[in-house]
Amino acid sequence: MVPVNRPKSGNAIAWLALAFLLVAEFAVFDARTSRNYAWVYPRWNDQIQYLTEAYTGHEYASRHGIANGLVAASGKGSAQGLLDDLAAIVVFRVAGPSRSAALAVNMLAWAALQAAVFLAAWRVLRSQALAWVAVGLLLCWGTPLAGGPGSAVDFRLDFMAACAFGIALAAAASTDGFRSLHGSLAFGAAVGVTLLVRFLTGTYFALIFMGLAGWVLFLPSRWRRALNVFLSLLVAAAMAGPVFWINRKWIWDYYFIGHFTGPESAIRNPHMGVLRSLEFVIGGLLGNHLQAWFLGASAGITLILAAGALAGRPFAARAAAATPQSAPAFAPWLVPAALFALAPVVVLTLHSQKSAVVLSIIVPGAVALLLGLWAWLCRPLPTGPSPAIGARLLPFLAGLMLLLGACHFIARQAGSPYDETFIRDARRVNAVADRIFAMSRKAGLESPRIAVDQVTDSLDGQVMRVICYERHRVWVPFIMTLPTGIMSEREALLMERLAQSDFVFLAVGDAPAGGFPYDEQMRALRPKTKAWCDAHLRLLDRFNLFDRTWALYCRPELAN
Repeated sequence: MVPVNRPKSGNAIAWLALAFLLVAEFAVFDARTSRNYAWVYPRWNDQIQYLTEAYTGHEYASRHGIANGLVAASGKGSAQGLLDDLAAIVVFRVAGPSRSAALAVNMLAWAALQAAVFLAAWRVLRSQALAWVAVGLLLCWGTPLAGGPGSAVDFRLDFMAACAFGIALAAAASTDGFRSLHGSLAFGAAVGVTLLVRFLTGTYFALIFMGLAGWVLFLPSRWRRALNVFLSLLVAAAMAGPVFWINRKWIWDYYFIGHFTGPESAIRNPHMGVLRSLEFVIGGLLGNHLQAWFLGASAGITLILAAGALAGRPFAARAAAATPQSAPAFAPWLVPAALFALAPVVVLTLHSQKSAVVLSIIVPGAVALLLGLWAWLCRPLPTGPSPAIGARLLPFLAGLMLLLGACHFIARQAGSPYDETFIRDARRVNAVADRIFAMSRKAGLESPRIAVDQVTDSLDGQVMRVICYERHRVWVPFIMTLPTGIMSEREALLMERLAQSDFVFLAVGDAPAGGFPYDEQMRALRPKTKAWCDAHLRLLDRFNLFDRTWALYCRPELAN
């Protein structure tokens, strides 16, 4: 057995440096988030759901205690995952409920990923320099700082799941090819956590475990290794299985019916063939997630190390002390890296629905494959114990990668992420929410009912709950009477819901064509709905918002 190169106590300074770096990242990110993102209404719809669960969980925990709050949040029906709001409830207990505190969960997950990959690269690839290269490479990753859907400023499952997936990969690489029982159990626990973060990762892990089982059967001590793979699977199943069983109906309805057989699945299905689907996955990974900074830095490091490997000449002997004492075994690193990269590529290519956001799950595997390639290029020369040129360069390349990562991090934090038009419209959303909140409180409405005749992520009842809570620290359970969903509905039901509403937003004037079936149906009904509102409601305001003109109506007694 090749001994594991464990970090020595003399290298404590490296861990202190890493801790300092992660704390600095967190401080800069938190300041940036508070100034530029926390005040903006929760965009992109998905995080509205997750923030709602986190804030209501915090309110319950405030009344009944943190333990009861976590138990209640764990027992709620969930189709996608649950650890995001559980983590947010704990953070809220310390920092108070806010968008900044919620987004801190994303940053903590990213910091945990950096630390896990740093430790795994150091132990398995036997190079502290390569471990620092890994940290710099993760800082060059485009997704966390992109500022769009699925980034670190979007409180949803995708980014946190990608980080947890990467931590599980680091744990798999640290099992020494599943010869280590403790490492295998730790891997199983990491898989269990990832499954609880996002249930959908179960499809990836099904392929990964099959690949791991097939791999270890071709290695020495195969039965011992196979047993450890099975034990890790048992640990993951014991952690996630009960939660999956409790939420089985939600999971079935959301993924199987919603994604494959339900009426919405046909609308969301782009009907791509396998080749177009693969092109979508690879193109989205490179362009939307890794992005130019990551790709350029990776290509540069690869060319430098490849040139050093081809040269085949060691530097001066005085640098030999910087080289690991023994060459790493590459299979325990590269096989898990390949499986963690390929499994989501296969699943997302074959899945009928497409989303660029979820492709971030492939990034940890891509990072691990690059690290494995670079470690191989830096391996000792076969002609003797002298290290290859690449190994001599690694300390310098580590410093270069950290510098590139820091520059990327700072560049993404500088400046305003929004133009003046968006800032004006986002402030108008807040002003409208404040007005509805004040009128509802003054009128004593416990559950104000809001209707919107177009699908939007800025005006309906579910987003008003979150906006008003973040701005006033009062949870108002607004009811979303309209829309009923993205599908068309019976006209009688739509008019009935309209009549039940306390506040109504109607899109007036020239609206862009297209949208969901609900949008098209309500656009055709607009003369009728506007006539009804003019006859039965009071017009409060007309305003422009995101290139569309809106009319806000309310019940006459509320206006008075």
